[in-house]
Amino acid sequence: MKIRIFLLAMTLLLAAWPAQAEETDYLALMAQKSEIKAIAKVSKVQRMSPNADGTIKSVTFKKIYEVTPYTPMAFTGSCKTLESSWQKKAAGMVYFNPKPGQLVFVTITTNEGAITSFTPITPELEHVIRTEPHRLTYSHGKAKITPKDW
Repeated sequence: MKIRIFLLAMTLLLAAWPAQAEETDYLALMAQKSEIKAIAKVSKVQRMSPNADGTIKSVTFKKIYEVTPYTPMAFTGSCKTLESSWQKKAAGMVYFNPKPGQLVFVTITTNEGAITSFTPITPELEHVIRTEPHRLTYSHGKAKITPKDW
């Protein structure tokens, strides 16, 4: 009987071990598969609804350069923002803080869908987006540049 309890305990511990590893970044997977990937300017930010875990905002963008085909000249995505002290960050949630006039690289699931990444443009990022978009990776709501192959 003691051996069975010991084996059961070991099985449970081994089963729980992978769960303690870093969780998969599902937002990065969604960003990779997003229908809209573009350099864009934030043209309008509209506050939709405040909640305890953040305020939902609708963000309208004006396309500057498209990575994915058929990206409309103007498109919209939604995100969450923390804007009040009574709002508490939810575990695993990625928050964005879009401002009108901001130039960003943005990925959105589909027009009027969820913003999956939101990264302010730098000269290096813009160059990679325009010339080597295959070098982009996504992590926790941001686009990152992978090093060139040796």
